[in-house]
Amino acid sequence: MTRTFRPILLMCVTACPLLAGTVVITSVPDAAHGIEPLTSLAGVPLAAGTQVLVGAFPGLGDEQILDLASLGGLAQISAALVPFGSPCAIGQGVDGLPGGFEIAVKDSGPDSPWVGETVCLLIRTAGGEFLVARFDGKVFEAESETGLEPLLSLHLADARLVVGSRIGDTKLATSIAPPVGSFGTWLAGFPAITDPALKLPSADADSDGCSNLLEYATGGDPSASGDPSPCMLKPAADGGFWIRFSRVPGLGSIRYTLESSGDMSAPWLVTSGAIEPDPESPASMRLRLSAPLPASGFFRLQVESAP
Repeated sequence: MTRTFRPILLMCVTACPLLAGTVVITSVPDAAHGIEPLTSLAGVPLAAGTQVLVGAFPGLGDEQILDLASLGGLAQISAALVPFGSPCAIGQGVDGLPGGFEIAVKDSGPDSPWVGETVCLLIRTAGGEFLVARFDGKVFEAESETGLEPLLSLHLADARLVVGSRIGDTKLATSIAPPVGSFGTWLAGFPAITDPALKLPSADADSDGCSNLLEYATGGDPSASGDPSPCMLKPAADGGFWIRFSRVPGLGSIRYTLESSGDMSAPWLVTSGAIEPDPESPASMRLRLSAPLPASGFFRLQVESAP
């Protein structure tokens, strides 16, 4: 008896090619990327096993992701993420060391809403802190007509931090949900500021010497001039000092820098020393000034939105 087989499977594969791809992401420092181990908001290196997810936020820009994080916290961020492949973890690919990872994530399937979307990373801790990073200009791709599998190789140091904490160029940390959203959403909460020129990040709407961006980054009120200074000196037991400054946790794009000058007419230079979380307050950072100290000196806090 002769049997006839229809090439149904072949026809389906031809008409509906599988979508496939691999994304490789590392946080290990190299000659081109100086980055320190990832930490919690309190400055503790992230424990091995902390969850790392690769995926996309379809239709959401950086400001919308930050607003979502502010309003809905980690639960809403997790719900908005379209995952790519299986979850990974801190310690993966680096022999279980805390604070780092080297992962290769692969996904395939006929229904892949992340195709064409920007590659994003979501790190979430057992304690509820999280970090969202976005690799601008890097998108998930579908398998080509030649059947070649698309491959993206990325370094965390090249990502744009959307939610989390950034100190300088090399320190990244998870954070609690940010208490405020994007700069525009935050400023809209001060309806007394009506002049468009006074709504710019560089403007000083309340004429207190602090720009709107500085007020945003340190928890100030841009419509009132009675805010306490975001910086203060606190004596240390050995005769030195701590410089403490306020920060708003979770504003991933904001970079905080302490600068010093001998007499305010000299150039302002980045103050030497390591900025670290203030154990007395998660909304503060500090830098140690060790004795002996110069006879006089001035310090200022600079904030900028990282590109």
